[in-house]
Amino acid sequence: MAAHRQVYGDWCPGYQVPAHTSTDLTGDHITPRSKGGTNTPDNVAVLCRACNSRKHNS
Repeated sequence: MAAHRQVYGDWCPGYQVPAHTSTDLTGDHITPRSKGGTNTPDNVAVLCRACNSRKHNS
């Protein structure tokens, strides 16, 4: 999260919405853990809480 903020600031790339600013950024599993995804950095991206909730388990 800190590395993302250093480069992009409070910026969410968006999920089914355009990219936007947000101070409520979270880690999002690209492949959900429920579908075999891991907690490794290559499987975690940054989304705001609203986009992360929108993505849910997909």
